[in-house]
Amino acid sequence: MNIVLDADTSDCPGAICKVLNATESRSILVQQDTDAPGVASSFGWSPRYVASIAGCKHLCTDGTVDCQECGAKAIQFIESAIEFLNDNDGAVADDPGYF
Repeated sequence: MNIVLDADTSDCPGAICKVLNATESRSILVQQDTDAPGVASSFGWSPRYVASIAGCKHLCTDGTVDCQECGAKAIQFIESAIEFLNDNDGAVADDPGYF
C-alpha cells in the first residue's frame, strides 16, 4: 500500500502537509511541527540531513529532540523535515503501517 505526500495545505490552514492513502481514499493532516520528522522519514528524510560539527550522524535522535552527541537542536531537525516535505511534494512511499 502506498502513501502520497501533498504539500499543498491551502485548504487546511495551519497544517504542515497532508499524507494521502489512495487505497483507502483518505488523507491525514500533519499539523504539529514535532510530527514533521516522523512523516518526513516515511518519505526518506533522516536527521543526518542536518549539518553538524565534526560530522555527527545524529544517531541518538529521531529529529524531535536535541542531539546529545553534538548539540544540534530539535528545531533544526524539525525545520529540515518541513523543508524536505515541501521539496518532495507528490512523493510516493510505502505505508509504514500507520497512515
